[in-house]
Amino acid sequence: MRLRISAAVGAVAVLVGLLVSIQQGFAGLIPVTWAFVLLLAAVAAIQTVNAGFTRRATPILETETGDPERRYEAPAPGDDLAETLALARRRSRAGDRPRDRVRDRVADAAVAAVVDAEGCSTEVAQDRVRHGEWTDDPVAAWFLGTDVPLPRSERARLLATSPFSQFDAAFERTVRAIDRLDDHGGGQ
Repeated sequence: MRLRISAAVGAVAVLVGLLVSIQQGFAGLIPVTWAFVLLLAAVAAIQTVNAGFTRRATPILETETGDPERRYEAPAPGDDLAETLALARRRSRAGDRPRDRVRDRVADAAVAAVVDAEGCSTEVAQDRVRHGEWTDDPVAAWFLGTDVPLPRSERARLLATSPFSQFDAAFERTVRAIDRLDDHGGGQ
């Protein structure tokens, strides 16, 4: 009901304002006395206070924005190898499965390098890696070979250079041997 009265008063005020602006002669019909001006000021003040209280009681509606999108991190080749290598560094009672996985992956890389460097078939390259005939480095040959013995002098040197993890040292030497094979085609 109050809204209707306010809307009616506002509509009348707008119509009077339009009429006076179109036909300025009507302005003389409006009694501009101090009481009329005071009445207009009182109505304006009441409407202002009313609008203020109405606004305070109105619940604020906000738009909920979602969280900003997070950037997708694409996996890089070798990410899982780093994780597997970290697992392989820990010894467990369950066996050396992470170390076996690392050896298998490095053996696959060695086979591919031998195939590229020597132009032989994959089966021949696998046989050469298995028997330690793919490199001159005895540690790399031992690391990937199945029945390749490691000479005592090389074992002692490996222990001396890496007393805490021979696996890491052998892994690094094998990767270097594969890298040399890739770079120089087998020439040392």
